[in-house]
Amino acid sequence: MSDIEDAMRQELGAHLVQAYGDLATVALNLPIPVALPSGIVSNVEAVPAVRRLLEITRDQPMPEEPQATLFAACAFWLGAEELFRLLCAEFIEARAHACAANLITADGALEDLANFLHGLK
Repeated sequence: MSDIEDAMRQELGAHLVQAYGDLATVALNLPIPVALPSGIVSNVEAVPAVRRLLEITRDQPMPEEPQATLFAACAFWLGAEELFRLLCAEFIEARAHACAANLITADGALEDLANFLHGLK
């Protein structure tokens, strides 16, 4: 079971990093660009940056729906990150699935937002 748990943690960790990178890319392409920490980023840097992005979502000059989509992407990423940290401390399969579900939902929101932003250019 430990090999499966390690593989799940590794896959979720990689997905979390990828989703953060996607969020950072989208943030740079907002009507008012927001630069999130880039390069090798720890949760100590990433979490406060994503929390701040979530807080300033309403300041973006775009319609309510894309604002809500940005808010959701941030919220689901933050939820996934927290679940991942808990998962690293104690593996619980349901927690792993919840983390994956948050990441999948964040990915969908980011894709929708990227499509909206692409339409602005």
